[in-house]
Amino acid sequence: MAEFMFTGTHHLFGKEGRKRYFINFFKSKKKTKVRPGAMQPEEVKKIINEIGKGKRINIRRIEYDGTPEEAPVYLRILDIREDHFSGKIVNVERSIKQELDDKLVYVKGGGGNIDFYFEDGDIMSVEEDSDEIIFDERNPDELLEILDALDLNEAVLLSYYDKKKSGVINGIGRLTEKDLDLKTFTVEMKQVNDIELDNPKVIKLDLNKDKVLDLEVML
Repeated sequence: MAEFMFTGTHHLFGKEGRKRYFINFFKSKKKTKVRPGAMQPEEVKKIINEIGKGKRINIRRIEYDGTPEEAPVYLRILDIREDHFSGKIVNVERSIKQELDDKLVYVKGGGGNIDFYFEDGDIMSVEEDSDEIIFDERNPDELLEILDALDLNEAVLLSYYDKKKSGVINGIGRLTEKDLDLKTFTVEMKQVNDIELDNPKVIKLDLNKDKVLDLEVML
């Protein structure tokens, strides 16, 4: 009888004890602490998955002190996982400067890749970049008329979307070539996005393929 009672006691403090331990273990797991003003992790995850890989987005986060970041982070989504997503920082001006001198390191504006974990609870807003959604493109026929009216070596203002840099390029230069039949033209740029170039940058565009936002004579 004593042995039976001992076995019963062992049962209660063994399996039942372990059961209570595991219940307490799962209850003790901390919930995600979302910063005031930030989106819920599941909401961020849903938006990121809807936008999808390869798209460019703008993200604003909440700082540790509860204040929103002054400027959004621009990036292109590289990968989406169950608990996080990765993106490549996009900065058109930084990219242009690096092309001019690849020995310089431009810290302002950031660069490289970064991971965003949904459970961090610090993302205030996520928006697909407007450049990716809609362009206020000039009608190709209208652009062709403008091109026809322009003389070679004439100073022009040019605005177009650069697929490689994932951004809008605005510049000042001179028209060096044009082919109305092929609908192509070349501009030798001396200023790009308010950056004065030591050496002109040659841009060749095709109205059949490229997104040209504006082309006009510089008065």
